[in-house]
Amino acid sequence: MLDDDRRGGDEARLVLYTFALSHFSEKIRWTLGLAALPFDEVMWTPFFHVLKARTRGRATTVPVLQTSDGPVQDSTRILRWLEKHRAPFALLPEASAERDEALAVEATFDDVGSQVVRYVYSEALDQTENVVRYWTVAATPWETRVVTRLFPVMRWIFRRKLGVSPSKVARAKDTIDRGLSFLEERVSLEKPYLVGERLTVADVTAAALLAPLACPNEHPIYGSARYRDGLRSLVAPFADRPGLAWVREMYRRHRGTFPRAQEIRRKLDAAPM
Repeated sequence: MLDDDRRGGDEARLVLYTFALSHFSEKIRWTLGLAALPFDEVMWTPFFHVLKARTRGRATTVPVLQTSDGPVQDSTRILRWLEKHRAPFALLPEASAERDEALAVEATFDDVGSQVVRYVYSEALDQTENVVRYWTVAATPWETRVVTRLFPVMRWIFRRKLGVSPSKVARAKDTIDRGLSFLEERVSLEKPYLVGERLTVADVTAAALLAPLACPNEHPIYGSARYRDGLRSLVAPFADRPGLAWVREMYRRHRGTFPRAQEIRRKLDAAPM
């Protein structure tokens, strides 16, 4: 589904390009849903997405939001575009002090989220069948065959791109620990939100980017038995952290329906490949 022909007025329907597994994609997918902004989601297959992403932005990262102004790449840039072009955008506070605080917390957890990727893949990349399934839940049959056959090469490329080494993985774990401590210092049963008295992009960002460790039921991949079993030993050092319990509660209270959830779960639970 190519959507340049959807451009027109400022209110043209949005198209979000994602990976099903990407927690940065989840951040914007969830944000659009909470803001009640209609959008179509196109899930790309990792590695096959490179040229598509390059034609819509300067990098190969997701998410990419196709807008009436053209493509917007990077989750923070997307938030700022939404604030400007889809006002009133309730997930950013109107008061300047609270708005700045929400964006500062969002930036903090973007940094944590980048380390979650390194930490999770440091072990997950050795689970060939699991990762192939995660990467191909929205793939064509041909893409699935290519990923399955070439996964050892793709794994080598991805491991180098992430910089997966014992020292960097240890630093990633420390960053996640500090992020959880920051979160746990700011929220409680009496004050469940990170900024102000209601849900903001700060909460969505923290919850979405820690979700690969919290494994909330509402996410069709992170909450699946396959994912939880595969990451059990890696998640164990954080399993009892109140911060991850907060993530699961945010998902329970605010996530709502994940697009194509049943289809994704069926593919994950299918017979061995």
